[in-house]
Amino acid sequence: MRDDRDRWDMPSDLAFTGSFELREVEDTKQYLVSGVSVQRQFASDLVTWPDVVDAESYALSLRRDQVLVVNAPVMAFGYDAEKGIAITDMSSGYRILELSGPDAWVQLKRGAELRLDMPSRSVMRCVFGIDVMLYRFTSEGCFRLHVPRAMVPAFRKHLAEEA
Repeated sequence: MRDDRDRWDMPSDLAFTGSFELREVEDTKQYLVSGVSVQRQFASDLVTWPDVVDAESYALSLRRDQVLVVNAPVMAFGYDAEKGIAITDMSSGYRILELSGPDAWVQLKRGAELRLDMPSRSVMRCVFGIDVMLYRFTSEGCFRLHVPRAMVPAFRKHLAEEA
């Protein structure tokens, strides 16, 4: 994964206004799984927009041939010819941010055109110009975002800016 850290400001102290909280979720395994039948293989755990996830292990629907498996048991990397899938460990490629509180939805809508009444098979969204995976976690007012590691400072900076 390309390292774009030098292309963005690196804010140090950010003050968030409003009633929301942003925290990083630590120690989470993430596997990008690609293949023609990948969505069928993870159908029972598949998360689409605007699903609410209430499980320890789940698979985020990215495209019809890609899912991001979160907190699964260790998976072997590379191509599995028997299953017709390729597995890549993305644990160090994405940081998981959790945005919660009464103003969480308002903050997200500042950075993207989002609607809860329009379902989508994919959790991929562009928020503040950054491609992220976005879904609701444990409740309707708590959101998780998988943000490329190098883009986390820029994402945090956009959240800290006043509307």
